[in-house]
Amino acid sequence: MPHTLRLAATDRILFFAPHPDDESLGGGGLVQKAVAVGAQMRFVFVTNGDCNPWPQRVLERSVFLDAKARRRWGARRRQEALNALAILGIGEPAEAHFLGWPDQGVTPLLMRADAEALEIICRQIAEWQPSYVITPAAEDVHPDHSAFFVLVQLALDRLRRRGVLVRHVVSYLVHAPQARLSLAVRPITLSLAEKAVKAEAIQAHETQMLSRRRFLAHARDVEPFHRPLRPEAKHPHHPIVTADQGRGALRLKLKLPKPFLSYRGTKLLLALETLLEGSLRWSLTLPGRSARVLFTDTVTGQPLRWATVRIAGRSATVNLPIAAAQPLTRLFAKFDRRRVFFDTVGWRELPVDLDRGPKVRLHRLGATAADER
Repeated sequence: MPHTLRLAATDRILFFAPHPDDESLGGGGLVQKAVAVGAQMRFVFVTNGDCNPWPQRVLERSVFLDAKARRRWGARRRQEALNALAILGIGEPAEAHFLGWPDQGVTPLLMRADAEALEIICRQIAEWQPSYVITPAAEDVHPDHSAFFVLVQLALDRLRRRGVLVRHVVSYLVHAPQARLSLAVRPITLSLAEKAVKAEAIQAHETQMLSRRRFLAHARDVEPFHRPLRPEAKHPHHPIVTADQGRGALRLKLKLPKPFLSYRGTKLLLALETLLEGSLRWSLTLPGRSARVLFTDTVTGQPLRWATVRIAGRSATVNLPIAAAQPLTRLFAKFDRRRVFFDTVGWRELPVDLDRGPKVRLHRLGATAADER
């Protein structure tokens, strides 16, 4: 039986929502439980949800949307989020922070290793000192959700090095991939009254109600949360199957989920954290058959080196030279194939082997021989 997520009055909860409405869709039950026990909550809305053209065109009866129209739409969606929080029981003044990052633009922030964006996340966590961080899931197929998950993990790493620790980090999944996931779920069970309040909060996002049935389907009996999957966990649903290091190369094994699909044109995105070189971000476009492919540093925009891609049916092996990047400390990868607004799969973390990298001994400045023994 999965362990139920239980909250106490002493808890401080930091809820990250990539867009206005994710607080209700992903956590409307959790918010009510937190209010009921007296826990404190802060909400951080990453974007204003202003890149939402089709509902805006329908509701505003306008075909052409300029920057002013997007700002107007974003302001409307921010207000809807505040209205939803009030319905869920969050009193005034609500601890709600709107970062105003670009809607559909979180992946580019991640892929250019934006130091300011990472520091903003660190500051929110350090200021609030949460016992729970609630984050979108890596497996979510909305690119803003899965990319923000990676940013949160990197921020938590940075804070750990500063001595700031968070006891619990759990994820919620709003846009699920088609493949079934094996997640360690920590559920919250909603009463009939709590389901009704959650449905009301969802409907407070009036701009999104062109998809009313799909949105209200999130007001279920159980609201699932889960711990992030470990890097070595099996991901049977994910096209990136394994990662191995050796002989100065990173070897990724891929497998397409269905026959008759092609790798051609799919991008492979890599977010690498290294001990010596810091944050590295790489991108390569996969070919339709075996070939050498130039991969790019997405921070500088410059081509780097040649990767070897070998394709046999649905399987592929990608070899990238990484001798200069070792030792790796974290590795996240994305099989970047889009379906209009959504991905086929999200990001996944891959295990790294520190023993395969060069042996590095770090010395404190002014260390004596006695200190080093």
